[in-house]
Amino acid sequence: MQKICLLLAILVVGCHPKDDSALTHRLQALLDAKEYFKLENQYKAAKNDLTPGNRRYFAAFLYNAFNQNEACVAAVDTALGEPFPDSVRAKLLLLQGDSYFKLGQYARAAHTDSAVIGAGAVDTSQLKDVKNELLIRNALKGTPAQQRVVGDSTTVRWAKDAIGLIEVPVIAGGQAVDAIFDTRANISSITKTYAGKLHLRLFDVSYTEGSGITGIEFKVGLGVADSLYIGKLLVRNVVFQVMPDSILYIAPIKFQLNVILGFPLIAGLDEVKFYKDGRLIIPEREAGDGQGFGVDSGGHNLAMDGLDPVLALITEKDTLSYHFDTGAGTSILYAGYFHKYEGMIRQSAIKKSQSFGGAGGVEKKDVYILPSIRLTLGKKTVAVDSVSVLTDKIFPGEKLYGNIGRDFMNQFDELIFNFRDMYVRGR
Repeated sequence: MQKICLLLAILVVGCHPKDDSALTHRLQALLDAKEYFKLENQYKAAKNDLTPGNRRYFAAFLYNAFNQNEACVAAVDTALGEPFPDSVRAKLLLLQGDSYFKLGQYARAAHTDSAVIGAGAVDTSQLKDVKNELLIRNALKGTPAQQRVVGDSTTVRWAKDAIGLIEVPVIAGGQAVDAIFDTRANISSITKTYAGKLHLRLFDVSYTEGSGITGIEFKVGLGVADSLYIGKLLVRNVVFQVMPDSILYIAPIKFQLNVILGFPLIAGLDEVKFYKDGRLIIPEREAGDGQGFGVDSGGHNLAMDGLDPVLALITEKDTLSYHFDTGAGTSILYAGYFHKYEGMIRQSAIKKSQSFGGAGGVEKKDVYILPSIRLTLGKKTVAVDSVSVLTDKIFPGEKLYGNIGRDFMNQFDELIFNFRDMYVRGR
């Protein structure tokens, strides 16, 4: 009888709901700050202390951040079976819609956007963005997913154009053109003139796009290249946003941009190897293991914040997250970096007004010019000189510490971008 009572007591204790509120609060703070790499580490160490519902919730966000989109979709489906409040369910649906979009499942992405809008569970500022995304996804809902046609590895030569942007040769619509290779372009972009030259299929849609550094907004359309070749590699159903020629015209230097390769084309290549000697190699596709969040070499240092690549670099003995931008000639540090190291910056940097250009125009901003910043990728530390530090946020929800450009990339003989296992390596 005593043994039965003891067993019942243990079962009663074991049935008490797990209180993971402190842990959940800590993990949510990291997620809100877009500290994906720190969140990954803390989640892996403490996931068994989370309730099943909260474990599924954070797993869904990590799958999405580390480009495991099929796993994210499945995790959200499971998490939506939990009794989460409407605001959390809306976050999960928006996350799932992002993964559907990256998978090229545009109709399903549009469906999740419509469900969120219909539920009225997002605030006014976010509702504008969701409605804008719905325009894109509805326009594409009859378009097949982007497809990389499997074949041998291919090598092309990259070069710098007249203003120092990286260009690679591509063929589309029977026309050979040089296209800018830009990891920060959320969608590949093309002028209206070149959309005609390359025989893109155009959609009857207009939506709002913005320039990252200036924050300028403008209207664009959509088109699809049925086939696009990079060397021997064929990619089908490549989505482009179609811009008025004037938006991609840089007036102060009288220079016209025409074709920009961005996401999801670049991520769909799986892996790209950049060499300082001018080679760009896209290896033959290999199956990823698809297990967990980390890689054998010690975990990720590359994540996706929506359609923006985020790179973790060691800076001032801390690991900070930056946008990774092959389309930017110079690196820029954001207001978050300024506030974190304000004392050092005010003491060692020079304050000045500086012009910043992007799609849509040029803006002047007050900055501090930091003589040098040391950044560590893997085992290599490099110094980037004369870095601009912004004192104000470019947009209200800004969380990262800066935008890392080609002045950082140029100091490596080889850089590997891997969007399958989510890492950047250099030597």
